[in-house]
Amino acid sequence: MEPVLLTLGAFALVTMVVMSGYYALTAESTAARRLDAMTGEPVAAQRTPPRVGLLSRTLAAVGPYAFGSGDASLTQTLSFAGFRGPNATFIFLGARMLVSIGPALMFVIPQISEGKALGQTVLRAVMIWAVLHVLATSVLKRRARRRIGAITRALPDSLDLMVVCLEAGLGLNATIARVGEERATLNDALGEEFRQVSLEMRSGRSREQALRALGARNGSDDLKALAALIIQSDRLGASMAQTLRSHADLLRTKRRQRAEEASRKLPIKMLFPLLLILLALIAVTAGPVVFPLRNLMAIMSRG
Repeated sequence: MEPVLLTLGAFALVTMVVMSGYYALTAESTAARRLDAMTGEPVAAQRTPPRVGLLSRTLAAVGPYAFGSGDASLTQTLSFAGFRGPNATFIFLGARMLVSIGPALMFVIPQISEGKALGQTVLRAVMIWAVLHVLATSVLKRRARRRIGAITRALPDSLDLMVVCLEAGLGLNATIARVGEERATLNDALGEEFRQVSLEMRSGRSREQALRALGARNGSDDLKALAALIIQSDRLGASMAQTLRSHADLLRTKRRQRAEEASRKLPIKMLFPLLLILLALIAVTAGPVVFPLRNLMAIMSRG
């Protein structure tokens, strides 16, 4: 009876996921329904095709049913990792749920069908789900840390380029746009962020709001400090080129200090791998001598 109930539960869950994706893909928007009511004819043929792919929309439909859909820190981590948009959180949650629950169900159903013990099977399935759930979250956090590190390392060089543009006669807005264009061609995360700031200022957002949003959505402390420094210098009327040059020297010093700190941590990190390697070398070197010595000791004890 229990295998039948478990199989029916898995079937109901998969059916719910498929139906949610179907309704999300086929549902009309509120604007389309209003136009239908006003014109008396459907406007589906006049709508442009959606930019979001089928897989992304399916994952976004599954996302609200996943665990942790209301976690604000997850949205912040996604922003730090470069995944932004109205459905970014739901897409990640849907992908994580499918990646974690799918293999667990694929393990449970054959085991139950073969008549294995229910408790042990469910425990193993929960362990599979937990490991994959934590692994997906860890991959996201690792990507966020790597992106923050890349932005922090690229900041001094970008400030040098900004100083050159300012001394050449460009304004601050034009400088940010120029640096964003130059760095974005290198597939650089900081260049993409500067270009985003330029687009926000062109769309009517104030420079202070755009710079504060730049620091808030990336998680880099150096970038937050830079945004605050530019805002303060702009308010006081200080020389922006001289301010950015001094800040670039400070960030370059901090980057060198971080490199020195990482190099000093390296011997400690290498200790345990070297210990394992030395133990293996000792076993390989002294192993052939152990057996003759054991036989010799046995002969001497009998004598």
